Amino acid sequence: MAIAWNPSLSGAKVEDTFVILKNKKLENLTFDSNFPNVEVDGRLRAVPLEM
Repeated sequence: MAIAWNPSLSGAKVEDTFVILKNKKLENLTFDSNFPNVEVDGRLRAVPLEM
């Protein structure tokens, strides 16, 4: 099953798409290791882009 997480605030937006695997783990389909990232709760997360 695929799910999308799409929170937004005024002037900010982020979206991730995950597949829930048979072993109940999540596979992040939208993570790009070439984009700056940090580890949050054991999962790599993109650093917000500041413009």
